[in-house]
Amino acid sequence: MSRILKRPMFRKGGEVMEGIMTGIKPRKMFFKGTLSPVDQEIVSDVERKMKLINAVGGGSPLSNPLTQFLLTAGPDLVAGKAAGGTKLQEILGGIKPGLDRAVKTQQLKDLSNRKLATALISKSKVSDTRKLYNALKNRINPKTGKLFTLEDVAGDKAMTDLYKKETSPFDVARGKAKEVRSELGKFKDFMRNPKYSEVEKGLIANALQKIETNKGLLASIDKQNPYYQGSNYTLGTPEEINNKKVKTLIPGDKDDFTGNKTYFIIEENGFFVFDETKGKLIQLPGV
Repeated sequence: MSRILKRPMFRKGGEVMEGIMTGIKPRKMFFKGTLSPVDQEIVSDVERKMKLINAVGGGSPLSNPLTQFLLTAGPDLVAGKAAGGTKLQEILGGIKPGLDRAVKTQQLKDLSNRKLATALISKSKVSDTRKLYNALKNRINPKTGKLFTLEDVAGDKAMTDLYKKETSPFDVARGKAKEVRSELGKFKDFMRNPKYSEVEKGLIANALQKIETNKGLLASIDKQNPYYQGSNYTLGTPEEINNKKVKTLIPGDKDDFTGNKTYFIIEENGFFVFDETKGKLIQLPGV
């Protein structure tokens, strides 16, 4: 018998679905009615929070009703507080105060848990994922060709939230462009007027983004003077590079440029490399 009682199904501590109980599922109290997915989600959330509160709050082992009963009933029996009657009366008289106290403790604990659960439920909201699923569940998911499932919506929602937290590439680029505009706004001419117009700031910001993402361009750009403002140049004869006709510019002051270095000419909204031998700027095709 002792070996039988040591089997998992007889051990204390929750559901044991092993051995002869394999495949057996816990009873579902259908007489109480079933919860909708939305309500079940709230219940699961409240249970999780209550477990977290209990884990953090801990609580003294002495607050356990069974412990209270044993601590009270044991000394009462030993002291013979109910002595004078039959043995049964003595035992009942000895354990009754402890049993009453244990019941009272459990009632207070249950009441406290109900108050806590009520407070948590009142503050609980249906998740955004569930709301989105409720709106999409009768629609076809273009990725699968089937109706949206909660897993589909949860996956898409997770990716959206991830991009929000990490910032999308578009937002990163827009943020950098804004920073560039702000920095360029600090430059003034000799009359203390803004050196660059808003249009020029936008063109330079786009040019800098291309420079950062193009290793060849980054290597050839004149780091001391990457962009050229003004129109102190004349149009030269177009040249052909890689079967494409490109512009050429004849600078009014060739000393402004260094041989084989690349420059962003703001007025042309393009990149040009300075050919010192020919004394002209030649447009880079496809940049």
